[in-house]
Amino acid sequence: MSMHSLGLGAGTTELTDSEAHSLSEILLTHPFIGATLINSDGDFFWANARSKVLYLGRADFDVTDKTLFDLFPAEWCRERISLMKRLNETGQQAVLRHIRLGQALIVTYHQMPTPASESQRYLVMISETNGDENLLIADDFLRFETGLINLGPLDSLSRRELEVLALISQGLTTDEIAKDLHRSAKTIEAHRSSIARKLGVKNRVQLAELARKAALEIRHADLKRVAVSP
Repeated sequence: MSMHSLGLGAGTTELTDSEAHSLSEILLTHPFIGATLINSDGDFFWANARSKVLYLGRADFDVTDKTLFDLFPAEWCRERISLMKRLNETGQQAVLRHIRLGQALIVTYHQMPTPASESQRYLVMISETNGDENLLIADDFLRFETGLINLGPLDSLSRRELEVLALISQGLTTDEIAKDLHRSAKTIEAHRSSIARKLGVKNRVQLAELARKAALEIRHADLKRVAVSP
């Protein structure tokens, strides 16, 4: 019976053929966790259906012979490759949160066994999140802060409107938002009406739901907006 070494971060586990095959099948067919195998040059090896849906909008997209730069904006690609190059040096795993198409995602990067002559390979795992800060993440994970954001349906909002929406999601009243942003209550109500009109929603509850889906925070208003594709 042959064995396979599975290396994720600092640990290595020996798997049987059957276990390795089962793990591969789980990753390829998982219903809500995206999984992608990529190297630190940005070359794709495979991606499961969920990963394709989260990033490309369709499960049947073929990533064979594709690179990050074929599918995503150059600035986004350079940021991710820079992260992997950093992990090449430190040997760490990484975790990052970002917003794509108005949905908050949490992403982890794990070094995989790689032939010595090739660029380091990474298993990238992605899941939707609502900004849950109670997730238990090991201390040895590098916490990467992205400077980029794709707001999807929220992209029509101005910087100030994003700030107002973020505070609405926290349950703040108009007066509390006005105080935090050093504006009048009348101005905040005008922003709220503008946000509702742009997003096609009718009440504060619906606005808060959109903000929660993006795990929207005030700081996100200062991030650089990028498109979905090159």
